[in-house]
Amino acid sequence: MAKTDQFFQTISHLINYQESDWDMLASEASEIKKWVPELIDTFYETLYELEETRTVFHDGERKKLEKTLELWLVKMLLGKQDKNFWDHQWYVALLHIKRGTKNLYMLGMMNRLQQLFLQKSIETFDSEKAFKVYSAFLRISGMVAGLIAQCYDEVVESSTRDGLTRVGLNEALISRIKDMQIKKMLDEVSMKK
Repeated sequence: MAKTDQFFQTISHLINYQESDWDMLASEASEIKKWVPELIDTFYETLYELEETRTVFHDGERKKLEKTLELWLVKMLLGKQDKNFWDHQWYVALLHIKRGTKNLYMLGMMNRLQQLFLQKSIETFDSEKAFKVYSAFLRISGMVAGLIAQCYDEVVESSTRDGLTRVGLNEALISRIKDMQIKKMLDEVSMKK
């Protein structure tokens, strides 16, 4: 997917993603796999504790979703992933959007996983190894979060643009409406200071 390639290049530069990150995780895969049950449990316990986030789930699907998260985590430990991995993250983003999962939830939970991964790295490895292992996970998971967040933006922008052009609004007018809305929101924030 051409768009994924373009976004991949941008985010990888911004967060200093390195292909060797996969090798670092793969080199410690046997140890990291031991953390997977705790990562999954923390992830879903956190989401199910909060009414707002619990509403995105359907009855009886937790086990299935836990398995999906487990597969994603294990896949990160297998070594270098190809373009299909990144394209699949875009697909996952579309599933999140379809379900009504907000970027706030996705980014919050990615951060929660990163925090727990850091804790486990510090508990397991000497400080130098912990830093390397965690940094690799942080960059790869940051890439995933960046691509998913960008997909949200793309869906909102393309939906808005397509919808408004169908009712006769041109790009210039759409841009003007967007600018006016941003100004209104900035004014609201400024007045509260």
